[in-house]
Amino acid sequence: MTTLRIMVTGLLLIAFAMNIISAAQDENISPDELIDDIGEYNGSIGPDNALYGLKLAFERLDEGFTFNETEKLEKKVYHSKLRISEAKTELKKKNDEGAKKAFENYREKIKETEVSISDINGTDSGIINSQKMAKKHQYVLERLLEIHPNNTGLKNAYYNSIELEDKFEEKTQKKLESVQTKEGKHYLREAKKEDKDESGVKEFNNELKLNAKIIDNKTQVEIKLNFISNKTDNLSIADEILKELRLSKDNISNMIEIEDSKVKELKSILESQAKIGLNVSRINVDYRFTLESTNGTEIINGTYNKLSNLTRAQILDILEIQTIQNDKDILQEEKENKSEENNEIPAEKNIRNKDEKPEDHYARQEQNDKRED
Repeated sequence: MTTLRIMVTGLLLIAFAMNIISAAQDENISPDELIDDIGEYNGSIGPDNALYGLKLAFERLDEGFTFNETEKLEKKVYHSKLRISEAKTELKKKNDEGAKKAFENYREKIKETEVSISDINGTDSGIINSQKMAKKHQYVLERLLEIHPNNTGLKNAYYNSIELEDKFEEKTQKKLESVQTKEGKHYLREAKKEDKDESGVKEFNNELKLNAKIIDNKTQVEIKLNFISNKTDNLSIADEILKELRLSKDNISNMIEIEDSKVKELKSILESQAKIGLNVSRINVDYRFTLESTNGTEIINGTYNKLSNLTRAQILDILEIQTIQNDKDILQEEKENKSEENNEIPAEKNIRNKDEKPEDHYARQEQNDKRED
């Protein structure tokens, strides 16, 4: 039995070593072109295999015995790529549990990667290369989302990749963006600082308003988003919208205004318009939906779920594009709109506390009315 264990361990170590060699070969591919080059996992130890946990342990062991921090980071990024590969195979087999397991381990690897980033100098060529590879993996996740838009594990993995992207940007002070050629190919490029300065995008803050109106025993939630972006192609604009709407429950709780409404009309709307210039886009989004609750906590949770379930395909389906040749026209129009908003006298609102019950709210409102009399 002992001999058998030694043989099995030896075979695993050999297989693991081969994986490391192939990792180095795979990551030598130029990361500048964005293509879906993560193949399906065809190895013998996938998420449903009894030895899967042991395989992950060997990966962590290999990382642990890598004392060069840059090399350790590169291995973590590669191992996150393996999780995407495994998930691809499980999704193809329609094995949701297997895919979920792979995506959960992808999330754990992303967290470990974020820790590694903090230990490396932001100007190191290795961390910049890892940033490119992580952005490339994000591109693959986007393609997968187009095929499996309702897979929760996949959506969470995509959000994890965006969080990792933010961590890289903070460390390297470099922002990578996707550009599309006339032939339809996508490439990575570093967003130049002067591009943003010349466009005037930095002059404008993103505006996001969340409003919830209680109508009988239901709630109408309305979300209005307005921002200026230096993205000018449809796919990038859709991604920008999703990123702006990717709010945590705490974000929603702090931003949302809950009020009682006398209007009895309930609407479900998802609309988006983009005025596109040469280097600037002005983007507006109006999203309204109905929740079957008037409880503050349930409203926040329901809003979070609605926003989390939005996909790029949905945004692209409703995105209306208007092309404008002059960027200055877009920026001037935005300035005028901001000026009009600042001059408006805000109307008084009968705002209800998020956790306040309707009957308590009406009692408080009656007391306020008596004080005014």
